[in-house]
Amino acid sequence: MVNPDGVKSHRPVVAIVGRPNVGKSALFNRICGKKIALVFDRPGVTRDRLVADANWEGRPFTLMDTGGLGLEDGSGLEEAVEREVDLAIAAATRVLLVVDGKEGLQVLDTEVAKRLRRAGAAVTLVVNKMDPGSSASRAGEFAKLGFGPGHPVSAEHGLGIESLLEGIGAGWPQEEMVRTERTRIAVVGRPNAGKSSLVNAWIGEARTMVNPLAGTTRDAVDVDSEICGLPVTFIDTAGLRQRRRVHDPLEQIMGGRTAHAIDRCHLAILAVDAVEGVGLVEKKVAGLIQKARRPCVVAVTKWDLVRQGGAETRARKFLANYEEALRQKLFFLPEVPVVFFSSLQRTGLERLGEAVAEGIRNRSLKLGTGELNRVLAQAMERKAPPAKGGKRLRIYYATQVDGPIPTVLGFVNQPALMNQDYERYLGARVREVFRLKGSPLRWIWRGREKQPGGRGPKKS
Repeated sequence: MVNPDGVKSHRPVVAIVGRPNVGKSALFNRICGKKIALVFDRPGVTRDRLVADANWEGRPFTLMDTGGLGLEDGSGLEEAVEREVDLAIAAATRVLLVVDGKEGLQVLDTEVAKRLRRAGAAVTLVVNKMDPGSSASRAGEFAKLGFGPGHPVSAEHGLGIESLLEGIGAGWPQEEMVRTERTRIAVVGRPNAGKSSLVNAWIGEARTMVNPLAGTTRDAVDVDSEICGLPVTFIDTAGLRQRRRVHDPLEQIMGGRTAHAIDRCHLAILAVDAVEGVGLVEKKVAGLIQKARRPCVVAVTKWDLVRQGGAETRARKFLANYEEALRQKLFFLPEVPVVFFSSLQRTGLERLGEAVAEGIRNRSLKLGTGELNRVLAQAMERKAPPAKGGKRLRIYYATQVDGPIPTVLGFVNQPALMNQDYERYLGARVREVFRLKGSPLRWIWRGREKQPGGRGPKKS
């Protein structure tokens, strides 16, 4: 059973809390065994709750990372960060209070400890940054917090983690790891394009932070949900800016997480601010989606801000003209579904769900060999294949092969004669017939190899 936050209710839930810059995200990554949370030597990097499945000696549990308590960085997000922390504490069966063993006991550590006692949380004290050669003299100060001497660990070097998990997980039940295969959907675009609002509107609650301040989301936040009955995980990402406008090393890393989210997703939703339209950033993100060969849906967000009034025919004409202009700028994403969306008015949700569900299904669509070859034959009759040096391309046979997206293996006389324009033309015909909207199509071209004493392509 999964609650709206993606937390499996039958498993232990461990929340990591503490003041800023004590190494909570580093500990989160170390326990998960993957670099999920963004780690940077600056207070306040983590803002949203990050949720991930983890496992210790056959005992699965849910791990949550949280933003630092008590940070005042002038962003106006302190209250939102604290709300996310409180939600994590309320859901947790065990809270790891992380402190900095190098700096020693701080006033903020005491305030966080008081907050946990008021909440009645089951707390385990974790003294981090006890790296090789570190003095243990200051670690004893943390006993004043009232949670015992604490577990000394070094999240950076992986020291003390096994002992920590043994201490908190001894009573957890062992069970067979059962994974529900979820389709990962990356929501990408420029900062403040309405990506987090889109995710929140879909799941029906404020699961990720929303603020007019551009760059509120800093990490890639995974949120479990459903679309048309299909289990999915939304990956809400930090926005990508033009490189010439990025001077902060942290923001450079944040931008890199967008590319990483696209690489690990099954489908991407490109959020386009209806007021800003398609610019260089949107084209760059679309290029990353195309390069990664991921199905895509374009969500034009904040549509309530630009919708035209007046007669219905005038409104339809405005929408059609807007979509045509958008498609011209994103011409390299063939037949991508475009959905006009408003998180505020919750319009376009159903259409977005249908477009995403169609893209998910298209990833595993089976192309009948007979029909595929008929489509290619008709396409070649309409438009002759390219020729070079007096030789014309001939396509003998094509069949679908296994791949993460629909992949066609075609046998030809000379693969070098195939060019991108003609491949794009064939792809458009195949997509039209098989209704592969928004899904990339991969081609593999091979020269014809004859079997000894036989004819035709060699079976692969």
